[in-house]
Amino acid sequence: MVVQSGTIQILDPRPEEVPEELGISSQIASLEGKVIGLLENRKYHADAFLLELQRVLEQDYRAKKVVYASKFTFSMPCADETIDSLVEECDAVVHGIAD
Repeated sequence: MVVQSGTIQILDPRPEEVPEELGISSQIASLEGKVIGLLENRKYHADAFLLELQRVLEQDYRAKKVVYASKFTFSMPCADETIDSLVEECDAVVHGIAD
């Protein structure tokens, strides 16, 4: 007779009580009055996420302006012209991806 013993680990799927807060980069002390670029990768729901983020940036963080740009497709690098335009015009850029 073979006796096997083992361990079963049960994971708790509930979210943490206090999520980790990352904050803003030390290079930008505040988003107020800044121009923020949003770069969408064309994956499913990326546009919905970034449009909501745009609202938050403008209303809650008082960004001066939000510049919205899109890649041609998620599977290819972003066009140099798009990157150059965002770098020239924006104080910071968020590259939003989703599925």
